[in-house]
Amino acid sequence: MTLEILICTYNERIGSVYSVLMKPMHNISYLVSWQQSDDYNAIDLPACLASRDDVKVVTLHGTGLSNNRNNAIDNATGDICLIADDDITYIPNHVEHIVEYFESHPSLDIASFRYESRQHPKDYPSYSFDLRQPMKGYYVASIEIAFRRRSVQGKLKFNPLFGANAPVLNSCEEAVFVLDALDKGLNWYFFPYAIARHEGATTAERLAGEPSTLMSNGAYIYLAYKDGTAPLRYLLLAWRSCRNPLKFFTALRYVLRGMKYIKKNYVPA
Repeated sequence: MTLEILICTYNERIGSVYSVLMKPMHNISYLVSWQQSDDYNAIDLPACLASRDDVKVVTLHGTGLSNNRNNAIDNATGDICLIADDDITYIPNHVEHIVEYFESHPSLDIASFRYESRQHPKDYPSYSFDLRQPMKGYYVASIEIAFRRRSVQGKLKFNPLFGANAPVLNSCEEAVFVLDALDKGLNWYFFPYAIARHEGATTAERLAGEPSTLMSNGAYIYLAYKDGTAPLRYLLLAWRSCRNPLKFFTALRYVLRGMKYIKKNYVPA
């Protein structure tokens, strides 16, 4: 089985992609989805990428990280695909074992792993579990996700209404991706195995409390909780975001605005 690493980059960030690459390895290749905004004056592909036989670059015009992720998925050819950003480094002898997880679990469609960070450490459960029965406090980051291509390509996408540079909702694209995957009956397990290092803060960490982040979470709650607990979760989210009574109502207004936005605009993946 082959492993293809799907690296998403944007505009001049193409110059950072080379730092993600490992030395050439058998059955591991890279697909770079280079998204370019309408006002970007594209440069030539850096020679350090063009000279690698294991690197393929596809371009996409426009904005929206979810659109970029979907472009990478649509163009993937590997048996197993690993989602990546342009600011991570891999643990080489660990990445090679990702395929083994899929080979030893034939019914596995999607897997999520761990990444390491000194500046922004993330707490993970110490054992594997099915995401249909998630552990409290656990959440998925895109760079942790690997999938069997035939299980996802043409069947599952990142929702373009969510994620960095989306029109309104700047985060929660991974959470909605998980929700859509499970709704489609895909098998997804977490494995407590570190595959990469990432020192930057996540979007949720950097923009916590921002109006668009509150709206994103309000929209996700609407999609995820059909058991009648959504109203209580809206209140709890607003309370956790802003403890000051006056700010509580401001936060709640954004949370509910996100709920109304997705209720009006959501189209199932």
